[in-house]
Amino acid sequence: MAGLMDELMGSLGGAGGLSGLLGGVTGGGDSASGEHAAGLGLQAILGGLARNAEDPQGAQALAATLDRHDGSVLDDPAAALADPSTLADGRKILGHVFGDDQEAVTHNIAAKSGLDVGSIAKMLPALAPVVMGMLGRKKAQGGLDANGLSGALAKESSGFDLGDILGSLGGLTGGSGGGKGGIMSMLKGLLGRR
Repeated sequence: MAGLMDELMGSLGGAGGLSGLLGGVTGGGDSASGEHAAGLGLQAILGGLARNAEDPQGAQALAATLDRHDGSVLDDPAAALADPSTLADGRKILGHVFGDDQEAVTHNIAAKSGLDVGSIAKMLPALAPVVMGMLGRKKAQGGLDANGLSGALAKESSGFDLGDILGSLGGLTGGSGGGKGGIMSMLKGLLGRR
């Protein structure tokens, strides 16, 4: 599963299509800054998933939840993202991926992209279902198991400089899982016990 970012951009119609799509979600703004922010957002979500999937339980949970994401969001992203339930799902996904670090990730992307925090906070829930839909479709088509999924995400995210974006997100895969971002919380959320 090479080039997840390229596939995501292709599914969204490239940079121009992405700009138009997100303009409808965030209310417009500078297209170049929006495209840069979206790229950072996609990297952050993929990187967060990769860090969660470093833990075998996290990888199993992600593989299980992808069975509920058939990729239909990719068939018509604009229509899907016009549905409030899609964005609500995106917010839940972000909560499970980033946990307590979600606000910090949002602020970090805003700082690096030049967009305001409010726009980033609207954009990320739009990107999350697209990422999950693409991964779900790839899993179904390629028969990826938890190990294959973990490896593919790790390979993809290794090309990103995620330190400034994700901050302390590495803690999501460690500890007893007592906090909102702990592994047990993520497992319960991903498996549908929200």
